[in-house]
Amino acid sequence: MTGSLGYGAVNRGAEIIARWAAIALGFSIPVSVALDSLLALVILLACLLTIGYRGKSDAIRANPVAWLAIALFFFYLIGCAYSIGNQEDMLTGLGKASRLMFIPLLIIVFQDGGTRRRAWYGFIGAMLLTLVLSYLLWLGLLPQGGFIRGSAANPTIFKLHITHNLFMAFTAFVCAVQARYAATPRRRGIWLALALLAAFNVLFMVQGRTGHLVLLALLIYLGIVWLRWRGVAIALAAIAVLAALAYALPSSSLHQRAALAYHEFSAAQPDVAATTGSSIGQRMEFYRNTLEIVRQRPLLGAGTGGFRQAYAEQVRDTGRLATHNPHNEYLMVAAQLGLAGLLLLLALFAVQWHAAARLPAMREQMLARGMVLSVMVASAVSSTLIDHAEGWFYVWMSGLLFAALKSAHPSQGAHNR
Repeated sequence: MTGSLGYGAVNRGAEIIARWAAIALGFSIPVSVALDSLLALVILLACLLTIGYRGKSDAIRANPVAWLAIALFFFYLIGCAYSIGNQEDMLTGLGKASRLMFIPLLIIVFQDGGTRRRAWYGFIGAMLLTLVLSYLLWLGLLPQGGFIRGSAANPTIFKLHITHNLFMAFTAFVCAVQARYAATPRRRGIWLALALLAAFNVLFMVQGRTGHLVLLALLIYLGIVWLRWRGVAIALAAIAVLAALAYALPSSSLHQRAALAYHEFSAAQPDVAATTGSSIGQRMEFYRNTLEIVRQRPLLGAGTGGFRQAYAEQVRDTGRLATHNPHNEYLMVAAQLGLAGLLLLLALFAVQWHAAARLPAMREQMLARGMVLSVMVASAVSSTLIDHAEGWFYVWMSGLLFAALKSAHPSQGAHNR
C-alpha cells in the first residue's frame, strides 16, 4: 500500500511538472531556442513516468492526429535503413523528425482544460511581448543589439523575419477569432485592436514574405467561415485595399518585398545558375532540382537525412549552389521519403483539418484549422517541420489544439472525458 501511494505521488508530481513545462514551452517557442530544448527534455522525462498511469494512453489511442504523427515518425525511422546520407545527416534528420513524437505526448499533457487555457496565455503573452518590442524598435525607442535580432528597418526581436512574420500572422488570426467570440464589447475592441496591430506589423513593418502569404490565406479563411461567399468577396476587397496601400507606401516592407520578389522572379532563368543574392531565383532552382530527385526516386526517396547527398549529386559539375534545405517542406519530405511519405504528411494535415470539426467549440475549430492552414501555406515556401521554431510551433500547437478532440464514438468519448 505504501509503495502504491508513493508511486501515485511520483506520477502526480510528474504530471504537474509536465503540464507546467508544456505551458512554458508555448512561451518559449517564439523566444528562446535553448529554453525550448530544455523544456522538451523535461516534458519527455515527466511523460515517461506518467504513460499508462490512470488511463492517459487512452487519449492517444482515440486520437487520429496522434496516430498519424507516430506513423510519420516511424516512416522516418524506416527511412534510415535505406538512406544515402552519411550517419551525421541521418541522425540529424531523425532527430528533427522525432519532434513528431511530442504530438501524442502533448495530447496527454493537455487533456486538462485549465492547462490548455494557461498554455494559450503563455504563447499569446510571448507574441504580444514580441509585438510591443517590435513597435518600439520600429519607432526608434528600443536600442539595437543584445537579444534583438532586427533593426528599425526590419524590426524583428527574438527570431529572424521569416519566423517572426509566420508567428505574428497566426497571432493576428488568433486575436481576430478572440474578438469574434469576446464576451463584452470592451474585450472585443481590445482583441480587434491587437489583431490590427499584429497584421500591420506583418504587412508593413517586418520583411517576411511567408507571413504575408499566411496572413492573406487566414484572412480569406475568416471571410469564408464568418460570411461564406460574401466573406470571400470582403476578404478579396480587403486584399485589394492592402495592395493599394502597399503601392502607395513604397517604404513599407510589403511593397519592398513584393517588388523584390517580382524582380527576382523575372530575372530567373532555368538554364542559368541562380545568383546568391536572389532568394526567389535560388528557391526556383532548388525546386527544379529537388523535383528531379523525386523523379529519380519516386516511391521511397533518398531516405532520412539523404537530401543533402542526393542534391549534391544532382548539381555536381553544374556550377549550381548545393543546399541541405529546398525551402519547401513538401519537396523535402518527397525527396527523403518519396511520394509515399508525402502522402502520409498530407494525410496528417487532412486528418487535422477534418478532425477539427469534432472539437467542442467553434472557436477551437477555427483556431485548429487556422494553425493547419498556416503551416500548410508556410510549407510551400519553407521547410517548416525541419526548422526549429516552426517545427516546435506545429508540434506544440497540434498537441494543444487536438487534445480536446472528441471521440468518433460517443460512448468512448464519454469514457475519455
